[in-house]
Amino acid sequence: MFITPSMLLIGLAIFMAALLIPAILNTKKWQKAMKKSFSNESQVRMMAMFSFIFAFLFLSVHWKLTGGWFIIIPIIGWISLAKGLALLWWPEFAYKMAKKTYLESETLTALIGFLGLVIAIGLTYVALYLY
Repeated sequence: MFITPSMLLIGLAIFMAALLIPAILNTKKWQKAMKKSFSNESQVRMMAMFSFIFAFLFLSVHWKLTGGWFIIIPIIGWISLAKGLALLWWPEFAYKMAKKTYLESETLTALIGFLGLVIAIGLTYVALYLY
């Protein structure tokens, strides 16, 4: 079975929606769960492994930065690879960045969740109508 760019983008959109809908609906509980997972170094390293899996899935489909809508796939892949390396090498930095951004206020967490859902809808649109 071959993995197509449309399948990857829709899978990523579903993953983002599953992660971000609770951030909008129950912000305090989501912040508490994220704080707990980011404060545990082994869980941050597991996040790095999942980021590597995403990166290699996306980069195995298309790895060159070419023009057109196909550029979305390698950009997501290379960013995911860089994120995985950062989480693996500096897990305490991930907690500091999370604490500065979306663990600080509930409104910012809900706003980031909403923007992430808009991006997920955009990825679904690109996957269904442009690829």
